[in-house]
Amino acid sequence: MPLEADANLITRTALYVLKCHDQRTFPVGTAVKIVNPIPLGRGLGSSGAAVVAGVMLGNCCGGLNLTKERMLDFCLMIERHPDNVTAAMIGGFVGSYLRELDPKDMERKEIPLAEVLPSPAGGVDTGLKPPIPPVGIGHYIRYGWAEEIKAIAIIPDFEVPTATARGALPKQYSAKDLVSVSM
Repeated sequence: MPLEADANLITRTALYVLKCHDQRTFPVGTAVKIVNPIPLGRGLGSSGAAVVAGVMLGNCCGGLNLTKERMLDFCLMIERHPDNVTAAMIGGFVGSYLRELDPKDMERKEIPLAEVLPSPAGGVDTGLKPPIPPVGIGHYIRYGWAEEIKAIAIIPDFEVPTATARGALPKQYSAKDLVSVSM
């Protein structure tokens, strides 16, 4: 992982959150230690977890006191996959969805922001005045988890970009694949 603050997804995300609140850098003496047991590029949500860590880091370093819901907005402005981000932010077994953004909120060409933060690579002023997320981009529902249910993660030995992995899924599903009726 890159160690420079402007090259690591966690610290780039934290800088985005700080810049949205008119703070340009980390406080003097800030040190970040990253321990990441999530394998990168394996479809297990490592980028979503990095974005959540970055938003929480920015919130903490900036003394912003953002609510979890508002931090989720910042996460979803960067990583537009509510399934990964919400699981990392909220924890447990959650269902989530992403609200369609108003066309006005999507005008800036750098949205989603994951590839351009905090540099101006996506737009002329991304690094100076980044787009602040609207309120309530995503929503979630927390479900109970029965202790009898066990989860198994199958981790491939090779990297698979998220776009490639999601491209393998069908574009449409039949009703019988989505609906189960039990009496």
